[in-house]
Amino acid sequence: MKRLTFILSLLFCIQTFADEQLFLQANTDYANENYSIAISLYDSILTKGLESSELYYNLGNCYYKTQDWANAIWHYEKSLQLEKKENTIHNLELAKLKIIDRIEPLPQLFYKKWWNNLTQLLSTKTWQTLAILCIWIVVLLRLLNQFTSVKNKLFLRILYPTVVILLFITYNSYMHNFIKKEGVIFSSTVIVNSAPTANSTDLFSLHSGVKVEIVDEIGEWINIKIANGTRGWIKQNSCKFL
Repeated sequence: MKRLTFILSLLFCIQTFADEQLFLQANTDYANENYSIAISLYDSILTKGLESSELYYNLGNCYYKTQDWANAIWHYEKSLQLEKKENTIHNLELAKLKIIDRIEPLPQLFYKKWWNNLTQLLSTKTWQTLAILCIWIVVLLRLLNQFTSVKNKLFLRILYPTVVILLFITYNSYMHNFIKKEGVIFSSTVIVNSAPTANSTDLFSLHSGVKVEIVDEIGEWINIKIANGTRGWIKQNSCKFL
């Protein structure tokens, strides 16, 4: 049993080292402007199920350099799902300036805008970590109150609502990043229909790189909503899900 554990650990270390070398090689190719080779190497890491914010960010940069705006936007969005970084947000905005469609989002009430900005300020994982940390601090303070003469009632009064707020933020962040279905248009031009059939009325057209929310799915059709609130149906193969 010990020998098997040792062998498995050794194989894991070798695989990890190989993946790190692959990542470094991809970075070198990117620095040398060999973008197609870098993309291939980064993708080979992803096919092994090894995801990271940095990996998606680097892929986004590669596609940006090759002017593949849809892929650049898609990978920046994937990177932001895992970790919020200023560089990624900045590059995403630059990529959005390159696409044809400029869709103005619906104006939000100030408190909804404030709440959404707060929720998306950090990644879901970071919010989860903060919430768990606060819960453990509350538990430790309660134990101190119970078994020692140290009293921390003031801290507990502050921490109780803090834990509740953090749990709400974590839940909303999780719903936005992992439950809410979104995608990016990859077809050069796609006609948005009024119903999930080719014979329905043409409402408007979208172009490559537009981010959409997936509201419903029927067969090969998906009901989408764009930033200004307009909805319609497109073929599923026109969009790549996030």
